[in-house]
Amino acid sequence: MHVDHDAPKADCRCGVYASKSLDDLRSIRVWESGVRGEAWLWGTVVEHERGWRAQFAYPRTLVLPADILPIALTEIQSRLESLAAYCCDIFIAHDAESIPLWRKDSGIDGAGLAFLMCRGKEWYARHKQHRTIETGDRVAILGRGIGVVEQANDTHALVLLWNRTLLRISRKEIVWNKPNMRWEASGSGVDLIHDFHLAC
Repeated sequence: MHVDHDAPKADCRCGVYASKSLDDLRSIRVWESGVRGEAWLWGTVVEHERGWRAQFAYPRTLVLPADILPIALTEIQSRLESLAAYCCDIFIAHDAESIPLWRKDSGIDGAGLAFLMCRGKEWYARHKQHRTIETGDRVAILGRGIGVVEQANDTHALVLLWNRTLLRISRKEIVWNKPNMRWEASGSGVDLIHDFHLAC
């Protein structure tokens, strides 16, 4: 877009937009799109029915919806570092409340950190509880390589290796390795199966 004038101009759509209320943000579907907050506006400012268009703006506060934040604290820290450069307070929006996460004068806020840690623990607990081995999952087997689950039940899993060898592995020998995002099994509790149609 070619702009040959200073923003905002009355007969143009240029400028920095700011809404008058949270309800207005929700009505134009900006609410769910990411970071929001309050801003200082200055220079030339044009008022409209639902907000303003300004020549200049700078964030006064930033608000991060909890449901768009990653679970891993290292990823949150990376995002927080980039937003902290604005030197403003940062909050987490959760269940109609704003939880302080970063204070421009003192850094990370205990309430926000506690919320993120609690949310992470709950997520990992649910993830672990619902994580079950399924057909098509990969299993790394010590000394044998990586195979694909053909069948699984509560006691055993049939795993097909790359060389078409089918193994029957006790479920108690298969564990989820979170850093590697895969199932792993020790070499014990593994039986060689020749009949590919043998049920678990």
